[in-house]
Amino acid sequence: MSKKLVVVESPTKARTIGRFLGPGVQVQASMGHVRDLPEKSLGVDVSNDFAPSYELTPSGRKIVRTLRQAAASADDIYLATDHDREGEAIAWHLQEILQDAGKANFHRITFHEITRNAIQKSFANPGVIAEDLVAAQQARRVLDRLVGYQVSPLLWRHVKKGTSAGRVQSVALRIVVEREREILAFEPQEYWNLDAWFESREQKAKLKTRLARINDAKVMVSNGADAERLADALQSSQVSHQVAKVQSTPRRKNAPPPFITSTLQQAAGSALKMGAAQTMRVAQQLYEGIELGSGGPVGLITYMRTDSVNVAREAQTQALDFIAKHYGKEYAPAKPNVYRSRKSAQEAHEAIRPTDVNHTPDSVAPYLTPQQAKIYRIIWNRFVASQMVPAQQLDHVIEIESTGGPLTAMTADNLVQDDAPASKKTAAAAKGIACLFHATARETLFPGYLAVYNIKEVGEEDDPDENARALPDLKVGMRCDLLELTKEQCFTKPPSRYSEAALVKALEQNGVGRPSTYASIVNTIQERDYVTKDKGSLVPTELGFSTNDFLVQHLPHLFDIGFTAQMEDELDQIEEGDLNWVSMITEFYQKLQDALSANASASASQGCTPENLQVILALFPADFPFDPPVKRGRRTYDDAKFIASITDQAEAEKNLSERQWAAILNLVAKYGAKSPAIIAAMDDIGLGDTVRQYIEEQEKASQEAPPPPPPPEQLKLLEAMSKVAWNEPVKRGKRIFDDGKFFRSLHKQVLDGVTLSPAQVTALLKLASKYAAVIPDYQELTQALGGTEPVATEDNAAPTTTLSEAEREKIDALVAMAAEIKTWQTPKPGGRRSFNDKDFVNSVTTQYKQKGSLSERQVAALTKVIAKYPEQIADYASRAKIAGIGEPPPPPKLLDEKCPQCGAPLITRTSRGKSFTGCSAFPKCRYIAK
Repeated sequence: MSKKLVVVESPTKARTIGRFLGPGVQVQASMGHVRDLPEKSLGVDVSNDFAPSYELTPSGRKIVRTLRQAAASADDIYLATDHDREGEAIAWHLQEILQDAGKANFHRITFHEITRNAIQKSFANPGVIAEDLVAAQQARRVLDRLVGYQVSPLLWRHVKKGTSAGRVQSVALRIVVEREREILAFEPQEYWNLDAWFESREQKAKLKTRLARINDAKVMVSNGADAERLADALQSSQVSHQVAKVQSTPRRKNAPPPFITSTLQQAAGSALKMGAAQTMRVAQQLYEGIELGSGGPVGLITYMRTDSVNVAREAQTQALDFIAKHYGKEYAPAKPNVYRSRKSAQEAHEAIRPTDVNHTPDSVAPYLTPQQAKIYRIIWNRFVASQMVPAQQLDHVIEIESTGGPLTAMTADNLVQDDAPASKKTAAAAKGIACLFHATARETLFPGYLAVYNIKEVGEEDDPDENARALPDLKVGMRCDLLELTKEQCFTKPPSRYSEAALVKALEQNGVGRPSTYASIVNTIQERDYVTKDKGSLVPTELGFSTNDFLVQHLPHLFDIGFTAQMEDELDQIEEGDLNWVSMITEFYQKLQDALSANASASASQGCTPENLQVILALFPADFPFDPPVKRGRRTYDDAKFIASITDQAEAEKNLSERQWAAILNLVAKYGAKSPAIIAAMDDIGLGDTVRQYIEEQEKASQEAPPPPPPPEQLKLLEAMSKVAWNEPVKRGKRIFDDGKFFRSLHKQVLDGVTLSPAQVTALLKLASKYAAVIPDYQELTQALGGTEPVATEDNAAPTTTLSEAEREKIDALVAMAAEIKTWQTPKPGGRRSFNDKDFVNSVTTQYKQKGSLSERQVAALTKVIAKYPEQIADYASRAKIAGIGEPPPPPKLLDEKCPQCGAPLITRTSRGKSFTGCSAFPKCRYIAK
């Protein structure tokens, strides 16, 4: 029998797939990318068709050793990474690394959902790596590296050291900044609303309306004086009011298509207030597999990075059957609803949908975290709604016209919008006005898909209020009386700031980014402190404004929204095999060089030319008294060796990079601060002021004495924890414990270059132990910081241990039984604490999902709680034996005798295996019969 090795990205995905493949197949995780461009160099050979130079990532080194050991004994290796550019690139890198480890045959398998049927189909029809997808990913990576390495140094010099430019992120920043500037430049315009209550003379029916038009032009009352003048005229007894229009228009509201990545992020942002990155983390958990009781992990949704609204025929059929059975046949269309994807969508992909529509949100909720439950519910609801019939509605309109009296002497000047057509302006200038008051309502005749899903799209206008009072049954020509007229001063509002959801929509509409990048784009501009959040809205920081302004002023074409969208289209063409990636990069690189040469960059303005370089090198002859080499961390800085290398490069007529020029000028400033002759030489070639600026920066930096940089061990653990899906905040007493917020504060501190204190390290290790099961290389990372085993906390009563099969089977049985308990006993107070069965069970089952283990005390306590609810658990007796629960005690028996102390009936109870008779009024009366 041949040995098979399957490689996926994550341990969770590995566990879910493993249960479908059986014990004969080894499934291992690569933990994402194992190779990438080097961190500290360009890694792209510009002169050799932009060939990338890859190296193992720090985390990839250990993983590759394990994978190569497994590959050495395998006959067949199946690369089962995600079916998109990043997943295809990971598969390609894995094959490149593992192909010489043994003699295995390589196979590429892909699937859009992690279900038994999908996995079996993929293994029955393996393929090969899609080179075009790999080329598209490689092109994107090289593009981003070229932009970052060539543009970022300009920002260091002109904006702030440490800032960086991203090809796509900078465009997202530009969108946010331009919206903020619109808001800042906005001047509110005053206008007045006039609302009127009318009553029909015949029926005495009342109707609330708003003034909408005057002489058939849209009303715009711009000041209080005009509003008062018009209101006085309308309230005259000489003005007549009658119904001018009664209309009901049928409206068919079609169901929205199932979610794609961008619309899921938008809906989660607007309806659930969840960020794009958080939404994708939770969706990935649902895709990779969730433990549903004792049956093992199940992939609940299809792949979550997609821009296609296609749905498999089998899923449509299942949905239609479900709709007909649970909602009624009238809700199911005769033919499945089909939606059209945008032009650039990957038609081979599917929309985001539940893998099994019978896994309803309520049925799986006990096994999900609150965040998982919320995301799954909107995915399930949206998909089921997408397969339903449209909603049937009626839009009702009633208009009441006011004429006569003082209105005949008025003109509509200053009462209607300035942009009205010429014919309407002429009418406005004529004497005599007719005022049209308007009332609307929407009536739903048949809800259709609205019975399941009614979340509005980002930016979608609200419907007329269906809960408002229905419009009265009036007829054209009916006379009405004006009961009340109110005036309301209003001001026009500026455009809204972008939320994360709205920014994702703007990126998608402009063709910037793709499903796999939306979340990282939005996240990156916040992590780099270009944008901050204010009550859910994205606000550019001062650094964000400065960075954007420099890039737009100096490199406008490179960071143009249309140009970036064109790049995305060209990457799509590479993926389709219609464009060669080297040709695309070559053309882009030429444009990049032209842009850098054309702008008033630091190189041109500071005179960084080959001629000036010769002048600078002449200042440092072979016998120049350089300072001794300085060691910082693992690197040694040697001024003499640096000048020697620059001299060699100049003799070979090689161009210097921006970074090299900055280092040269920094060195000139270092020695120029002690030598007036060096400054004089710099003045002669026009670089004197630049060097003096460097001297000022060096002096300022030396005075500030920065704290020591955080040790790499802290950075590694924080990076590993950055992908953890944190528990919901918990309120205990007056305090709220928010694991995610606490972690982010520590992470930001370290990213800002401030090392953690000993107390903070202890707190970090304590937090890590709580989520040990989902942190890659947990043991190794925590031990590097001085941690040992996971520490005991209130949620973690003892160190986690590796469970035996029997122990795991027992705990799985207990967890499954606990999930069936729906009605809990009232919490009993005890001292300062309240003993709440429901909270305790939720706590330990959540911990078990996270860490895969419970302490002996926790298992004993869980067993005791479950034994209190046998009547709610199906087949309790046989399952209790598996879980190690003894026979439940007999129920208390009420006796006819009275308590001699208080007169309450006596009762017979069983406790700890012994029966006794006592007062039924316990604990108020503590009588026990002897």
